[in-house]
Amino acid sequence: MSDPHAKDERIAQLRSAIGAIESTTTDMARRPPQNTTNQSAPTKKPQPIRYVGMPEGEDWMQRLPIWYSDGEGGFDRRIMEELAAVGVPCYTLNDLTKARSVPQGIPIFIDWLTHLEERIPGPETDHRQAIRGNLIRNLNDPAARGNDQAIKLLIQQLDRQPPLPAGLLDYASQALARIATKKDFPRIAGLLAELSPNGPIGPLIEYMGKVKTPEARDISLRYLDTDWTYFSIRALTAMKAT
Repeated sequence: MSDPHAKDERIAQLRSAIGAIESTTTDMARRPPQNTTNQSAPTKKPQPIRYVGMPEGEDWMQRLPIWYSDGEGGFDRRIMEELAAVGVPCYTLNDLTKARSVPQGIPIFIDWLTHLEERIPGPETDHRQAIRGNLIRNLNDPAARGNDQAIKLLIQQLDRQPPLPAGLLDYASQALARIATKKDFPRIAGLLAELSPNGPIGPLIEYMGKVKTPEARDISLRYLDTDWTYFSIRALTAMKAT
């Protein structure tokens, strides 16, 4: 066993050394840190966005395609400019569905989906629906995994009344199943119980394979002999259920 007296002596030496440092560096908190070899590495910047058909050149925002009109057909100049400001060149949100991941765009997608009715007021026009659908699709991104705001928003879209068109519900279900983590199991299980058996529940059943608990297994088994057999088998296989 170690000598307790030696330990006490070592602690006393450390306290003395700390006191000496504090007495000679009273302005340390007011001075910016100096560069040293042990300085932490800078925050890693997101990788540049690349996708097929991406606008090129510094003047790309001044060269709008002739068929793009602000406020029509899913084109909104405000969204284009916000995304350009964080290094995401695109004319419409639909363009970004070709990109593998858009990490710096996630906060913008969340903000717009949260305030969509305020920023594009009035009835659910084809234009607003196109933007809604592509905001949902662009949250189907590994960079949004575990993002509580994104998960809440997708659940709201699936719960929305009147219901969204089937295609948009499918996008929301797929995105939710991808970015939800094990800790989101209670919310996903509750949503699955509320949704119609004929609704977009396949991806949510398959999500249970991530959780691998007896409760998730029991939910998966409920759908084994239904129209959702494929998703049930995928979930059970992922959790290696017997």
